[in-house]
Amino acid sequence: MRRGFLLLSILVTALAAVPAATATKPIREVIPAPDDMVIADQCVFPVLGHIEGSEIDTTFIGKDGNPVKLLGVFPGNTVTLTNLDTGTSLTLPATGSFQLRAKPDGSSVGKVTGHGAWLSNPVTGEPGIWYQSGQVTATFDAAGNQTSAGNSGQLVDLCPQLAA
Repeated sequence: MRRGFLLLSILVTALAAVPAATATKPIREVIPAPDDMVIADQCVFPVLGHIEGSEIDTTFIGKDGNPVKLLGVFPGNTVTLTNLDTGTSLTLPATGSFQLRAKPDGSSVGKVTGHGAWLSNPVTGEPGIWYQSGQVTATFDAAGNQTSAGNSGQLVDLCPQLAA
């Protein structure tokens, strides 16, 4: 559900091999919440996902015109997950921030801090809808391949709670 690492993964390639100095005013975008989605492949039952709130992204551009840093925030957001078989529902905070920074060697580092939901465990890849309370970090090589991931805080699979 959290768009952070998906967006981070997409932008890694764009940030590869970009110098760290910025030359133009940052670009600020307010992105509305995505449409509701049915998550059919993480729990043993289908889950309706609904995000309330917007995402505010600030992209810093280098003197060559390429992005060098992306900062995003999710102020006051919530995520509601509903088991479509039973109607069991959870509404949880989805507030926090993310950042992606290019390094001089073309690699990049991403970090998502706060609360939110992930489709599959962002560290282990294990299926489920995982709720983050804390920080998840990842590094990417110059080609955009994830080379490491870790977390501090908690990652809790919400599928068992939604099954009740």
